[in-house]
Amino acid sequence: MAPEPGDDVPYQTVEYLLENGPAPASELPTEVATRHRAVGVHSFSIQGGSGTEGIDLGQPLEAVYYLDEHSPRAVIATFLETNPRLVDEATPKGLVRRFGGHGSAWRDAARTVMSEEFDLLSDVDSSSGEGEPQPVECWRCGDRITDLQTHLSEDCSG
Repeated sequence: MAPEPGDDVPYQTVEYLLENGPAPASELPTEVATRHRAVGVHSFSIQGGSGTEGIDLGQPLEAVYYLDEHSPRAVIATFLETNPRLVDEATPKGLVRRFGGHGSAWRDAARTVMSEEFDLLSDVDSSSGEGEPQPVECWRCGDRITDLQTHLSEDCSG
């Protein structure tokens, strides 16, 4: 699709993304509009969640824009750098689940980026649920403990 005279705005963004890789809107030379999709610009973000996933966003995340030739790994790394509160506030398992909502390639890329670039997954495979026991709240006394059975039989004050 060749730009018409005076309508090269989408192509400025494509050129920027080709040269610089995935980027948040704040770094792009033009405002992203619907017409960008027609020239291959995609946006990436995740939705919040609640409960054990540890992703209570409260405020919107900044989307990252990318082209087909950008790898999910590059997009996710840029997304986490652009939204650092996710690294600080969300659980790794919750993040992997949210990234996985875009497909298995995104989930696998998220595990790699979170492990290698952000040291979030360490040695625990987040898909298996194995590793260190997660603290739970005792329904009797309200304490946060990791071994509910032992707590109820020996230590519970409720």
